[in-house]
Amino acid sequence: MNQLNQNPSQRSIYIWNITGSIANALLSIVALMIVTRFLDDRQADIFSIAWSISLLMATVGTFQIRMYQATDVKGVFCFRQYHLFRIITVCVMMVSSYIYILMRGYTGKKALVVMVICLFRAVDSMADVYEGWFQQKERLDLAGKALTYRIIVAVIGFGIGLALTKDLLFSCLILVASYMICYVLYDLRYYKAVDAFRSNVTEGMKGAWIVKMVLEGFPLFINAFLIASIMNAPKMVLDTVIEQGMLEQGVQTAFNIIFMPASFLNLAYIVFRPLITKMAVMWNVGEEKEFLKQYIKIIENLNNGKVESINRSEILAGSALIGIPALSFVYAVELAEYKRELLVVIIGGCIYTFAAVLDNALVVIRMQYVLVLSYVVTYLYIKIAAKVMIGSWGVLGGAISYATAMGVFFVVTAVMFAVCFYHVYRKRL
Repeated sequence: MNQLNQNPSQRSIYIWNITGSIANALLSIVALMIVTRFLDDRQADIFSIAWSISLLMATVGTFQIRMYQATDVKGVFCFRQYHLFRIITVCVMMVSSYIYILMRGYTGKKALVVMVICLFRAVDSMADVYEGWFQQKERLDLAGKALTYRIIVAVIGFGIGLALTKDLLFSCLILVASYMICYVLYDLRYYKAVDAFRSNVTEGMKGAWIVKMVLEGFPLFINAFLIASIMNAPKMVLDTVIEQGMLEQGVQTAFNIIFMPASFLNLAYIVFRPLITKMAVMWNVGEEKEFLKQYIKIIENLNNGKVESINRSEILAGSALIGIPALSFVYAVELAEYKRELLVVIIGGCIYTFAAVLDNALVVIRMQYVLVLSYVVTYLYIKIAAKVMIGSWGVLGGAISYATAMGVFFVVTAVMFAVCFYHVYRKRL
């Protein structure tokens, strides 16, 4: 217990933050890999769409408060308030999940699997409020450890369950149970053990704080819900088309597999997550120029992540040549016909990574309200584009609708950030 109270080194914070982020990105990849090796196309498609729906419902569970909580360096809200608010949003999430299942017309095992996976996300959302508090107190090392251990235990349990029973629903229940156990063993234990986490636990509990938190978080929630809907739009259209018999079973799984590399591209930015709280401090103390320098540095580092001697076309060609065989081997699914789709998805993922930096920067300067415009425009675009393009080109249409939507999102968000930063900076002079 005393060891947990010791201040970690910056090296430890970075290592565990990266480890947790990588583990989180690998969770979807490994879980689907296990499913495709033990179950048929029909059940793999059910798991794929359940996973996508759970990510959408998770935005309700977290209300996207994590970024605000982590950058709440002035202590506008205390942990007790964040925790109570999360309990409320998680309950709303589970009710919303049930309603969504009814709206989609799911029944039987498919409906149960979707509901259980959403419950899994509910547990994850409860753990997230603790890890957000750890991050605010500059203990991302503990947040990374809790996340890493929870994922490792859950994946092992899920894999053993599928290997022994070949029962998707039972294995999903093991996934939920594993998360619940690790939530208690790590997040709750760390919170009780570290003295800094228990500061100001009763401060500010009077008044209409919950209304204020809703108002602060609502734009972020709407943004997160819309971006999840944007990411899911091609998948939901594919789900409908498959159910109608217009595309064969297994197409949903194939699309989810080629979509996986886009998740890994986001890791390039996640590496810089510890700098977000520092940028918030810079902004709050009036160091706008230092804030902008730090922001530009992140952009430059992301851009320099590419090998300068290799042009973009060569990178994309290499992804097609190596990516498809690798994904086919890992998931034991034949993907040779999806080379073009993979290239398009990678392009979209690159664009989204840079857009995410702009997104987070607007949150730090507390102009998250204007982000709604970027998400609404992108959402309206992809809702139309996905139906039209998938109807015309199938899986390729889904990939194109995603990539072009990310382009729309990047352009609109870039304009919003430039206008807002200039406006606030001039106002402070």
